This record gives sequence, C-alpha cells and structure tokens, in this order.
Amino acid sequence: MKRGLVVANLLAAALLAGLVLSVLLRTKSSHEARARDLAESLAAVAQLNIGSELAQVDAVLQSSLQELAATRDRLDDQALNRLLRDRAGLLPAVEDLHLSDTRGHMRWGRGLADVSAPGLADAHGHTHATAAELAHGSAPILSGPERSPLTGQWVMVVSRPLMVRGRFQGMLCATISADHVARLFARYELGLHDAITLRTDDLRMVARRAPGVPNQGDVGMAAVSSQLREATQRQPDGGWFVSRAAIDNLPRTTAYRRVEGWPLTVFAGVSNERFFQPWREQAVQVAGTAVLAWLLLLAATVAIFRFGAREALAMDQVAAHARAQREAQERETRLLKEQAAMLDNDLVSMARVSGRAIRWCNVALERLLGYGPGELIDQSMRVLYADEASFERTGREAYPLLQAGSSYRTQVPMRRKNGEVIWVEITGTRLADDSSFWMAVDVTAAKAAHERLLHVAHHDPLTQLPNRTLLLERLRHSLALRSRSGAGLAVCYLDLDGFKAVNDRFGHDAGDALLVAVARRMQGQLRPSDTVARIGGDEFVLVLAELAPADWRPLLDRLVEAVRQPVALGDGRAVQVGASVGVVAAAAEADPHTLLGLADQALLRAKREGKGRVVLA
Repeated sequence: MKRGLVVANLLAAALLAGLVLSVLLRTKSSHEARARDLAESLAAVAQLNIGSELAQVDAVLQSSLQELAATRDRLDDQALNRLLRDRAGLLPAVEDLHLSDTRGHMRWGRGLADVSAPGLADAHGHTHATAAELAHGSAPILSGPERSPLTGQWVMVVSRPLMVRGRFQGMLCATISADHVARLFARYELGLHDAITLRTDDLRMVARRAPGVPNQGDVGMAAVSSQLREATQRQPDGGWFVSRAAIDNLPRTTAYRRVEGWPLTVFAGVSNERFFQPWREQAVQVAGTAVLAWLLLLAATVAIFRFGAREALAMDQVAAHARAQREAQERETRLLKEQAAMLDNDLVSMARVSGRAIRWCNVALERLLGYGPGELIDQSMRVLYADEASFERTGREAYPLLQAGSSYRTQVPMRRKNGEVIWVEITGTRLADDSSFWMAVDVTAAKAAHERLLHVAHHDPLTQLPNRTLLLERLRHSLALRSRSGAGLAVCYLDLDGFKAVNDRFGHDAGDALLVAVARRMQGQLRPSDTVARIGGDEFVLVLAELAPADWRPLLDRLVEAVRQPVALGDGRAVQVGASVGVVAAAAEADPHTLLGLADQALLRAKREGKGRVVLA
C-alpha cells in the first residue's frame, strides 16, 4: 500500500507538471505570436512611411528634371537657384536641392560650390559610376548616410541625372536629414525598451529610436547581432528573429521589412522583458497553484495511509476503530474544504459544464460576470454569450476537439448580468464523464489596446483622417468595385495654397488648428462612399467613387470654395487659405500608385498655372 501511494503521488506530480508545462508553453507561444504581430505591424507602418517619404522626394526630383530639361538653356544661375529653393520647399524631409555640372561639381544650390555630386564621386574622390551609366539608369540613386558638406549633419542623398536632348548635363541631388527620419519615428507609440531602426543594405544605421535606452547608437555604425545578419541574408525582403541588440544588449522580438525600391530596411523590435512580464507572473501563479494542489493530494494520501494502518492495528478494538474512523473522516472533510477553497480562488474563473449548462462554478466566475452566489448553477451557457453567433461558433469549434481529447482556447464576447459586454479568453478540456472543465480570463483591456493600435496605424494623428496606408487599402477596394460595376472613379491630389505663410506668421499650433478645420470641411462636402486622407503636411488625397465624370467638377468646386472660407483661431484671429487640385480619372487597368503619381503631376500643373485651380490629368 505504501509503495502504491508513493507511485500514485509521483504520477500525480508528473501529470500536474506536464499540465502546467503544457499551459505555460501554449500561453508563451500566444505571447510570442502577439509580440511578433506587433513588431510586424510597426515594421509595416514604418516601411510605408519611409517609402512614402522617399517616393515623394523622387517624384519632385523627376518633375524638377522635366522642367529643367525643358528650360535649362533659358535659366541663368539666379533663376536656377530660385527654382531649386522653391522645389526644396515642397518637401519637409529635404534639407536642400543641388545641381551639379557635367564634371560632377555642385554648381547650383545652397553653399555647395565645387562639391562632387553623389553617385559620380564622393567626398574622398572614390568613383562610383560614370556619367553614361547614370544617364541610362531608370531608378534613383540613394547614397549615405554621410556628413552633409552644408550643415555637417548626417544625411541620405537621393540623386537623378539631368538629361537634355539625350545628353548628360549633371546630377540633381536631394539631401534628407537623418534627424528627419528620427523625428518620423518619434510619432510612433513605442513601449519602454522597444526599438525601431532604419538601416541600409550594408546594415549601416541611418536612424534609431528606443525609448528608455541611454545608448541610441551612432549614425553610420554597422554593429548588429548575428541573428539579424543571418536573417537578412536568408530573407532580405522581410522576416523576423529574436536576439539581443548589439547596441544595448536588450532582448527583443524584431520584425523587418525592406523598403520597396530602395536599399533600405526597417527593423521594429518589441522588448521581450516588458512584453513577457505578464506571462512570467502568470507562470508563477499557475505553478504555485499546481504545487499547492499536489501538496494537498500528498496530504490526503498520507492521511489515507495512516487511516488504513491504524484500522489494521485496531481491528480487535471497536472503540479504537470507531475513534480512528471518526478522526480520519474529520481529516478528509478538512481536506475537501481545502480543495474547495483552492477551486473557489479569486484569481482564475472556473466552471464545470455538462450539456452546455453550468453545473458548478467558483466565486471568481460569478464576480467576473456580475452574478450572485449560485445564480449561474444550471443556467444555459447561452445567457453568458453576447450574441447567438458567438455561442454557436464556440459549440461548433470546441466540442469536436474536446471529444477527441484536445483542449480548446479562444476569445469571445460575453455579456455580464448588467448587460455590459466584455471580452473573455476561455480554455476548455474534457473531464472523465460527459462534462468539461473551463477557465476564463478577462482580456477586455488587451482587446481595446489592440483596437487602438490598429486605429493609430491607419489614421493621421492630427486630423484623424485616413493615412496613406488606409488610403491605399480603400483605393484598391474602390478599383475592384469599379472593375465589376464600371462606375466612374476619380483620384484627386489637393494641396493648400498659403498654408506655409500661416505657419510662419501664426505658428505651428495655428497651422495644426487650420489643418483640422479644413479636414472637417472636406469631410462635410463628400459622400459616405468617398474618402479624404491626409498624406503629409498640407497635402490631401480624395477618392471619389461611383460618380460620373460630369459630377466631379461641381463637387470639387464646392469643396475648394469651402476650403477658401476663413478659419477662426481661438484668440479671435482668422486665417484663410486656398486649394489647388490635380484630378485623374481611373483607367480600366489602373493601380493605386500610378493614379496617385498622375494626380500629383496634375497638381503641380495647377500650382504652375496660378494656384487655386482644379486641373484634370
């Protein structure tokens, strides 16, 4: 008997340890997946933002080159410098625009005379490519990070060759400050010890932000972990890995995305120490509960053994036998009460379900759902679910798994007794009979945080309009509807005239208030099926869906007139701006990026023709 009880206790300990390990591994896997999803979401948002900034710079470079190719012979040095300054003013990300001569020396621009053009020769005189090779290239050239000869700051340089009647006439270069990229990263809501970094293809750092980390690293440094280097060699376009960063030696789950069309990669890391802290606390609680359960089982085993031994020794003494039996029963009663107290804990909600009705539940579940003692007993599980669809889906998915001996876990909306809907993560397993055992944890706060993160990732933080990411999604959806229905579709690129003057005169707070007011007015002029998005600065994009071409102009005229109306500032002053609009009608096989590029070119024509105009591409 003694050997049997020892073996039974060892088996029970092994079973509890296995169950605890299984639960902890599953929950850790869930935390790892959520950390990876969060890192991939941050990397995707940063990739789109960086790609958008560079695409905007390249678009201005190309339009400037077209104008220079047409007017180069008629422009003197003063006019050429003025043109470069005006175009640089269109790009918040650009430090300045410079133009070199055919020998690669910077001749036009701000304070860079006699400096070699990036892509022809760098500051040390190392030749990268010949003029002929640059002239025949179709993609822009990105170099850096390097020190700016103008300001001494770290910059990246985007360059394109100037071709006039088929002949190479110099390089047009735009310098982008690394501090601008760092300010772009500062807009993201990163947690403590999270990190987001932009690196070149040779893994040199361009910019980095890591809240709570003293050492942010130096621009241009290429010190990285072996896991990062192996991951980017194996999957250069995107992936994820877990490592300690070479800069600060902090463990992170990192996702990376290559910026399409550019030799740059965005790395977004989520701090494992912070993200896995709730899992570690849960692990301590579950392990402690399992140890307590095993100790209680061990105590019950010892009591049973002693009871049996005492009964054998006192077989001929009835009084002693009765006393021993009574004492054993009292001990068993105490043990059952202790076991019941363990189940009726305040930490984890538990219930036994049979026939989809609650046969037993602990205090934690009653408190979670707002019911009084005993009110849930024999109640159908349907009354706990927020809707019929969730109830049916859970039954359809869970019970086949439970019958097969597996466990089931999901997140469902449940309704408390007062009608409030909360999100609960439930985990079920089959018991020996036809019933099942369920545990429930309130995840409403985590669910709300996830929804807020999705909103931040798809909306402009100032105006709450859709950002470029959500704009592209809606534009693809509108194009798909157009291909099926054949209805009209227009993409409009809108820029505010006079916004910079308002910013310079009244300050950035006034400029922000103006942007918010203009955004509300544009929304008020559009239909629910249309979209208006802010893509940066004072630039907006409108998508007019299911609207005949003849109706576009009246709608845009009303919208431009609404924008022109004065905007009252909080201190009694009023400001007024205009709007220039470039419009493109969607063709049969159009894609979003092409439409945005055509609308942007139409906007530039509207600006050149005198502003305050609506120009059709």
